[in-house]
Amino acid sequence: MLFSHARTVCDLLRGFIREPWVEELDFSTLEKLPSDYISGQLVGDFEERASDVVWRVRWQGRDLYIVILLELQSTCEQDMALRLLVYTGLFYQLLLKEKPLRRGEKLPPVLPIVFYNGDPEWWAPLEVSELIESVPASFAKHVPSMRYCLIDEKRWSLENLEALLDNVVAGIARVEQSQNPDELVSMVSRFNKWLDQPDQSTLRRDILAWLSKVVFPARLPDVDIPEIDNLDEFQTYVEVEMQTWPEQWKAEGVEEGLRRGRREGVELGHRQGLRKGRVVGEATILRRQMELKFGSVDESSEKRISTASADQLLAWAERLLTAETLDDVFGG
Repeated sequence: MLFSHARTVCDLLRGFIREPWVEELDFSTLEKLPSDYISGQLVGDFEERASDVVWRVRWQGRDLYIVILLELQSTCEQDMALRLLVYTGLFYQLLLKEKPLRRGEKLPPVLPIVFYNGDPEWWAPLEVSELIESVPASFAKHVPSMRYCLIDEKRWSLENLEALLDNVVAGIARVEQSQNPDELVSMVSRFNKWLDQPDQSTLRRDILAWLSKVVFPARLPDVDIPEIDNLDEFQTYVEVEMQTWPEQWKAEGVEEGLRRGRREGVELGHRQGLRKGRVVGEATILRRQMELKFGSVDESSEKRISTASADQLLAWAERLLTAETLDDVFGG
């Protein structure tokens, strides 16, 4: 929904793709293609990707197609480069079906962007040729090559995001990285200021819907967020109510920490073996549980946790339920 607005796409390209050609785009020609333009006609894995958006913009007197794949999840796809190569090929077939090439004509350029907001860092290859076994230099010309543009939202530092003034996508990233109620309320105020022009009313409405129905309920699941259809009123509401949120926010942060520990273990499992990933995930969970119960974990205990087996971690987790000290957990 948020990337269905020209302002958001413009801010995405200008703020997060630091390449000279971006400034050559005629942003006044940005045109969003129908939501079913691809999903209704392509086959296979892409039939269900209703969240992806496609835009067309003029660049140096010709069309440039921007395909934004929204990976709004915690998993990293090892074969994403190959999927995008297939996606782009099918997209070109669709264009040729609408308008076959005449002799001498060429296909328009397509920019595939993966916008990822998961907690673990994206580790999959960006270039499809990196998924293919090495070949002699004489054979390399036959290996397919295409590189997609990755925007790993949570790897952008707050300092760099802050430098992107009045950038809606940077604001979205800052909201998703916020650590306390003050930061989140501050971003509500900024959105209110950035989107105060009449031509931004629809984006303003969608930002409000995202904040009130997705962001705040996720951070504060036990708080009943009222139905508010005005961003000014929503800002006033959160500024008044934020004083009652710190404890709820803290509790939600603990739960998110546990979820993140599990996700990190699963991600590592893909890269280094499922068993090792499981152990790392369980060690992360146990460590966070100990911190929650005892306040901190000393260096000696940290070392024991990081080198323990899965069975040992399970035994310690069971002891933790009734333990009064860390020594009780480790059987000391």
